[in-house]
Amino acid sequence: MSSSQMHEFSRLISSWSKLKTPRRQEKILAAEMAEQCLREVIEEKEAGNGEANKVLTADVYYLVIQAWLKIGGYKELVHANSLLDLMERVHASKEEGTENFVKASMKCYAAVLDAWCKSRSNGVEVRAEEVLRRMETVGQSIGVDGRNAKHFNNVMNRIATSHKPTVGKEAERLLEEMIASYKEGSHPNGTLAESAIAPNRNSFNTVIKAYANGGGRDSTKNARRVLKSMEDPSSVGLEGLASEIMPDKISYTSILTSLANRNEGSGNENDGGERAEEMLERMVEMYHAGNRRVRPDTVTYNAVLKVYGKSGHPDAGKRSEALLDRMLQLYKGGDRDVLPDDVTFNTVVNNIANSNAADSPQRAMKLLKRMEELYTAGVIDAEPDIITYNSVLNAFAKSGGPDSARQAEKMLESLERAYAAGERSIRPDVYTYNIVIASHANCGNANRAVALLDKMTAKSNKGRTDLKPDGTTYNSVLHAWSRSSDRNAPVKALGLLEIMLRLHEGGDRGADPNARSFSTVITAFSKSKFPRKAKQTRDLLQRMKRLYEGGQRNMRPNIYVYAAVLNACAYTFGRSEEKEEALKIGLETYEEMQASPDIEANHVAYGSYLRVCRRLMPEDDPRRKDLISQAFRQCCSDGQLGEYVLKQLRAVPDLYVPLLQAYIIDGEVSYRDLPHSWTCSVQEKKGRRGAKQSGRKRGVR
Repeated sequence: MSSSQMHEFSRLISSWSKLKTPRRQEKILAAEMAEQCLREVIEEKEAGNGEANKVLTADVYYLVIQAWLKIGGYKELVHANSLLDLMERVHASKEEGTENFVKASMKCYAAVLDAWCKSRSNGVEVRAEEVLRRMETVGQSIGVDGRNAKHFNNVMNRIATSHKPTVGKEAERLLEEMIASYKEGSHPNGTLAESAIAPNRNSFNTVIKAYANGGGRDSTKNARRVLKSMEDPSSVGLEGLASEIMPDKISYTSILTSLANRNEGSGNENDGGERAEEMLERMVEMYHAGNRRVRPDTVTYNAVLKVYGKSGHPDAGKRSEALLDRMLQLYKGGDRDVLPDDVTFNTVVNNIANSNAADSPQRAMKLLKRMEELYTAGVIDAEPDIITYNSVLNAFAKSGGPDSARQAEKMLESLERAYAAGERSIRPDVYTYNIVIASHANCGNANRAVALLDKMTAKSNKGRTDLKPDGTTYNSVLHAWSRSSDRNAPVKALGLLEIMLRLHEGGDRGADPNARSFSTVITAFSKSKFPRKAKQTRDLLQRMKRLYEGGQRNMRPNIYVYAAVLNACAYTFGRSEEKEEALKIGLETYEEMQASPDIEANHVAYGSYLRVCRRLMPEDDPRRKDLISQAFRQCCSDGQLGEYVLKQLRAVPDLYVPLLQAYIIDGEVSYRDLPHSWTCSVQEKKGRRGAKQSGRKRGVR
């Protein structure tokens, strides 16, 4: 092949690689043609044609690699990666110009690395790091390192978004490698060796983000540790990079995100919001001290508000309102970066709703009106939307009172009328109706819940597809029946469940019944005085199992279902035949529960089973003492010895004393003095303090 022919191939490679087309098949054809031309030239080189070296530059390989990367598929990315292998094989010899070629080829590696980092496929962070290592190895062959902080940051960022529990540690490992490279390449005169890789602010922020995304018990603690090294670079020997790694808003906001996603490590389960607010104050201090990069803005305040919402702090609503007031004061004072937006108001309303305070509905309504007034006056740009109204309705729903349910429905009707009259653009959706139904369900007003379900169905049938009842709708109505005082509530709940099952069989997947649906109906029977309720609940449990085994994965029975069946048996009254039936069902259900590898018994299940044995089994039954003793020991072994279990055991004095003799003081057992291992897994109502182990360690007697 002549020199002119070689250059013609080079021109063709460039033309095919740069072809612009939206069609995927044409992109593939262009990449294939460019690669075919490249391989033709490689064959000439391997045949001894020296002219080929003039064409086979790093730029030519880069063009072909880019042609494959432009297609965007995983398979094409793998193929582009394989072209790096080809390039290394062809240019492995130590011929003249190799050093310059290797330096120029780094952009080929960087292009593939960047593509791996941008890919959404699972596990590509591993492939990205493999390319990063190849860049190191290839660079070492000529005594340089072609990598830089951007390459490391890209890989760390891809690791951070991979959703693995170890992402924080994996990203920090690369950061530590950069720090080591920087320290090793730092000269006394302040200059850096060519091979030194200095981390920057983005490097540290990416590791913080990785810990925030990854979760884990100490994720926030680790993220704060990395932030501390940015605040005090000398603590990690990076005082020479103080200005380059000084924290900014992203640094702190990532920590706030971590706090919002989990709450760990302080010993106080509700202090996440307070810690977030302390961090906000730290940002303000640093800003006034001269760090202009950390000036809090609306996003920062919204992050703190979100933390309060997730923290469970008893005053989360009030503290959120105080932060909103502060934002408005700062904005009116000239700080244009802290203008509250729709996210701000909606989060505060939601935090008020979740505070469970008696006056939360009224405070939520007051804040809604304030938002409307500020918007009308032109102070804020955020107009209340359906999310705002749904959050206010949620405050009514969670308050639990019948008057709150009526107020919620009144607001729903007002929204419907205003939209129909063209007075508002806000139209109630399925979530709006679901919240109002839930408010009726929480106070056991099943008839109103059913009326709203019927209303949704009617509107949906007339074209309002956005109001088609979903699984949440039906489950909320089932919950209403489970709390209803109507003596026929269990039968009505069962009837609604049958409707859900028929809809599912007819192809309607929007209202699929699930384990919660069955559990709620079972609970309705267990709380009732319905004849043979134990058998009804057992039949429903067996039906669930058949559906699950038939392929409906959302029908998998859980511990709450088993506990509800045991509870129905435990509270069975009436004729002796019915009690005997309930006893048999209770024993079978408990045995099945314990034999299931997927079910972990809780304190309610154990307590209900003990009640079954002590109430339904004759005192002279030789099995009675053994079954109760065995269940008690297993309960302690599982760490599920709760107050409900103790209550049932107290009712059997001839077992209560021998089983708990070592802990009885003045004829009574203090829950706090029981071994921690017996009580550690109990999840009772919020507010109950966990038991503390006191005295010497004792075994179950």
